[in-house]
Amino acid sequence: MSTQKSPSLGKLLKAKGLVTEEQIVFSLQEQKATGELLGACLLRLGILTDTDLARVLAEQSGHPFVDLRSFTPDPHLLSKIPFRIAKQFQFLVLAEKEGLLHIAIADPFSDTAAEQAFRITGVQIKLHIGGENELLKLIERFYYLLENPIEKEIDTVVGRLRRNPDGEVNVEKLVENLLGVAVTYRVTDMHISPSNISSRIMFRVDGVMRPAHVFPHALHNRLITNIKVRAGMDISEQRKPQDGRMSFEFLGEFFDIRLSTVRTNFGENMVMRLLASRGSSVLNIRDLGFEPDKIHSLERLFSAPYGMVLVTGPTGSGKSTTLYAALREQDSISKNILTIEDPIEYQLLMIRQTQVNEKAGYTFSSAIRSFLRQDPDVMLIGEIRDEETALLGVRAALTGHLVLSTLHTNTALGALARLKDLGISSYLLSTALAGVLAQRLIRKLCPHCKVQTEHSPEELQPYNLPETGEYYKAVGCSQCQDTGYNGRECISELLRCSEAILRLVAKDAPLGDILDQAREEGFTDLQSSGRDKVLEGITSLKEFRRVLG
Repeated sequence: MSTQKSPSLGKLLKAKGLVTEEQIVFSLQEQKATGELLGACLLRLGILTDTDLARVLAEQSGHPFVDLRSFTPDPHLLSKIPFRIAKQFQFLVLAEKEGLLHIAIADPFSDTAAEQAFRITGVQIKLHIGGENELLKLIERFYYLLENPIEKEIDTVVGRLRRNPDGEVNVEKLVENLLGVAVTYRVTDMHISPSNISSRIMFRVDGVMRPAHVFPHALHNRLITNIKVRAGMDISEQRKPQDGRMSFEFLGEFFDIRLSTVRTNFGENMVMRLLASRGSSVLNIRDLGFEPDKIHSLERLFSAPYGMVLVTGPTGSGKSTTLYAALREQDSISKNILTIEDPIEYQLLMIRQTQVNEKAGYTFSSAIRSFLRQDPDVMLIGEIRDEETALLGVRAALTGHLVLSTLHTNTALGALARLKDLGISSYLLSTALAGVLAQRLIRKLCPHCKVQTEHSPEELQPYNLPETGEYYKAVGCSQCQDTGYNGRECISELLRCSEAILRLVAKDAPLGDILDQAREEGFTDLQSSGRDKVLEGITSLKEFRRVLG
């Protein structure tokens, strides 16, 4: 990307608080060794995100910004432009409406994309600016699907097996196709579940399970065996649960896959969690859906010189994503930042990242001991799972380090009770804890198809929602794979540990008293955060109920 064509870009980035002068100087030093453009260097080092840069370039050029992270191209519109042209000139067709062809580009200072699109289609062009990494990823993935309809190949296998359940099937190719579809549609977990007559493939997208494909039961063991061989698991053991890992490459992008099997009455059930191992972009804390006042408070917490900051919530609530965003808030040039993760989900080149290796005796607790000899300023502990890790993390926070970690509790106040259960005294807790963020992920209504709706007073009353509010419901279209939702963002509650709250913690006061004090200081709970999303038309009442009950 030609990010240096405008001399004012650096000033604009600094004016928006996205980079500092120190970071630019550091990147220029790095640039001398690598020969990169400055913008590319800032992206590679993780100082700037793809989305941040696209927003600034959009503002600078006067073109609208488009968030491509949850965009699904229309195959009919893709076919208007040959893949060779789209890839060479780096543009993607977004929509055709009101006599204009809307295309996404990453470099607003190049006219070649618009010229090529107009030459081929004869339609006037409207430019939108998107992140370069996401743009190139979408071009590769969806043109590949256009030219290689792997979902139709999977359906062909289903039809063939329906006629002859024991027929020959290239199982390795079938697994590749299933994983390719999963990656393309942002699947986080793929389930292979047996029943008495079938083997079901289920995808979890945006936190919700949905059926993808169904095969005759005769194929189930062949699928499971093929995957277990790839992961180095024991194919002869089908009675006991097993865990494994494997890697997968799709169109130049690499994924780590964590596997788990458990025996059911109809055979082995397998769950595969997909994690991008390279090229994942860490989001800015401002891109996660937090309210403006919470963003300000989180930025202060994450820039504190010492103390423990916890992010809590159930599995799949976005805790790791928030912590990685917190790491981006750190001054990684002047601070020594160390992490212990299981596994490393995003690569941050300015940070020293390590991964749990239990076979080698490298656990969360042993890593903390090692970190204390590495002159750290900030430590990220992937998860507090046991008493030893909790105590070592608290002690690290007490000795002048900022400690970031996650904990499995449902609420922010629940973290206090959980840490006490893990053997942390009220006194230690009151001197180490800086704040607790509890969060969930709620699906966003698809902006292309959501429609206004009405709710009865009986539906609104349990959630303290006003009858005069403007409400929307999900419909479904090609942009959201007919789900009515596209992407997710956080709803949250943030407990900032003020002196008054810490005094109550030290006295071992009831959680109700601590909650009353927190509310006096402006604390709002998860329900309140969810209600705001409903009233703003970001999500539906149905989704609010699904997430919070």
